[in-house]
Amino acid sequence: MAKEFSRAQRIGDQIQRELAQLIRMEVKDPRLGGLVTITAVDVSRDSSHAKVYVTVMGGEPQEGVDSVAQSIKVLNDASGFLRMQLGRAMKLRSVPHLRFHY
Repeated sequence: MAKEFSRAQRIGDQIQRELAQLIRMEVKDPRLGGLVTITAVDVSRDSSHAKVYVTVMGGEPQEGVDSVAQSIKVLNDASGFLRMQLGRAMKLRSVPHLRFHY
């Protein structure tokens, strides 16, 4: 018998797939170091907020700045742009606010 998945889980899985493509293709910030991998997306029950968990591999750290912290800051700064692109790609009535975590 098939497993039951909630709507929030299905939205989270779709956001994970779409964000992986968007970050790779659309985010052109040179401060975003190395390979960014989205490991999980937790969407709240009302689909208003999403916690996006990422890992960062490689990349050159700037002077005195941790490359992981810098990449998370860049992604959080780009969350509005990514949210707009998700809205176009997923055709949801309301796209969750994105918050990136390491």
